[in-house]
Amino acid sequence: MNKYVPSLVYAAAALTLTTFASSADRSSRNNRNHYVAYQQEDANSIVETESDSEGTYDVFYDRLAPEGRWFYDDDYGYVWQPNVAESTSNWRPYTDGHWVWTDRGWLWDSNEDFGWATYHYGRWVMVAGVGWVWIPGDQWAPAWVSWRQTDDDDYVGWAPLPPEATFSVNVGFHPWCDNYYDIGPAAFAFIRIVDFGRPSYREFCAPPQQNLVLINRTTDVTKIAYNNNVIYNNGPQYQRVSQLVQQRTGQQIPAYRVNYAAQTRPNGAFKTAAQGKQLNVIAPPQRLRPIATVQPQVAKQLGKAQVERGWQNVPQGQAQQIRHQFAQQAPVPQTLPPKPVLPNKPQIQALTKGQPPKAETPAPGGSAKVQQGVNGKLQPFIEKPGNKGITEQQKLEQQKLEAQKAQKENGQIRQAENVKSVAHEESPKGKKEVPKKEQPIPPQAKANQHAQYAVAHPQPQYHAQQQVHQPHPPSPSHVAQAPHAQPHPPPQHVAQAPHPHAQPQPHRATSNNGQKQNNGHRKG
Repeated sequence: MNKYVPSLVYAAAALTLTTFASSADRSSRNNRNHYVAYQQEDANSIVETESDSEGTYDVFYDRLAPEGRWFYDDDYGYVWQPNVAESTSNWRPYTDGHWVWTDRGWLWDSNEDFGWATYHYGRWVMVAGVGWVWIPGDQWAPAWVSWRQTDDDDYVGWAPLPPEATFSVNVGFHPWCDNYYDIGPAAFAFIRIVDFGRPSYREFCAPPQQNLVLINRTTDVTKIAYNNNVIYNNGPQYQRVSQLVQQRTGQQIPAYRVNYAAQTRPNGAFKTAAQGKQLNVIAPPQRLRPIATVQPQVAKQLGKAQVERGWQNVPQGQAQQIRHQFAQQAPVPQTLPPKPVLPNKPQIQALTKGQPPKAETPAPGGSAKVQQGVNGKLQPFIEKPGNKGITEQQKLEQQKLEAQKAQKENGQIRQAENVKSVAHEESPKGKKEVPKKEQPIPPQAKANQHAQYAVAHPQPQYHAQQQVHQPHPPSPSHVAQAPHAQPHPPPQHVAQAPHPHAQPQPHRATSNNGQKQNNGHRKG
């Protein structure tokens, strides 16, 4: 027995060490899992959750107000203009910043504080007498532009897509977009390839008067497509651009992998920053709902603004020639509508207490318009704290209707109870008016009292007929009365169980005085 003791001790020790090591390994794996989960919840990581679909246009209306002004246009709804566009006459979008190549194509890295919104959501348009204004959009992309490039790789240009350029995952945008959306030469910003690696292009864009010449030397190379739940902004070939820039300037155009993090905190910061080979993008959810709970403060009513597509100061003959050139280079697909259509306006769905929600709150000074969403359907209403949603209100109305219906069905029973209670309450009043000295009641008076009681408690057969022919039985106007009896309020014809002492009495006609007394009693 003793010779087996050391072996048992050794075996127990080995089992203990093995169990401890296994536990430590599981603990290490759990710690790594916790670390990974923490990293995934961090703001600098990719967070693809259900919260990505909870964003609305409130983020635009709230965040952009200090940096610009909101206008209202009859065609586009609420549009926004940055303060710099008002203070600088030659300002234009997509110039104060630079292009960055990523795994999602060319991404615009803006130097402006409002760039997180205006260059990744929505579209731009030039309004005569106002300047460039931005129309909010509901999808994030690296950029929303049309690309052009010279055949000798000397210049590259881009123009903001107009609001009518609604993105479709099955169609995207391709070289036909200049032709289809009628984008003219003045809408483009051209730079030389050697300046492509600069941190800002504001001082290096070609003069606007050269655009008419450059537009004839360039070809549309736009390719914005959708794949694997990601929007890609492809234009000039990265390898070719990087090679030319390195040969002529010695610079390299780096390539990054986009690490998108949806920031849903109300006051969270939005920014884009490179970290090694990774480009961290902290922005609102990649897909927003085109609704808001509060309308922005409108500084100006544009009415039906005059939009300039980039053909201003272009002679009519040259404009026709350029449009013909666009059509030959890239014909518009036949699957598209004959002409671009206006985008749907976002809905303002603020709820006033005690009132149903409105599809759209009109701009100050504008006319009320009911804006419909996609396929003519209204978007779901956002219920604000402290207010009742439309669903709850409908339930209350339905319950109220059902209660009223039940009251109508059981109204006769309740009326019978009321008549009974009134009869008991009126009886003492009649006694008070009788002289205190008791006197024998004549037989005729007894008969009249029985007749009054029979009227107050009629036979059920008689009232069953009244219920069939008259849903709301009228008060009887012919009631037999004693010569000296005080008038009683006219009872209503209601089904009631017969009184044990009541005798069925025929209907008797009274004098005109009795009829007047009953009518006067009814008015009281």
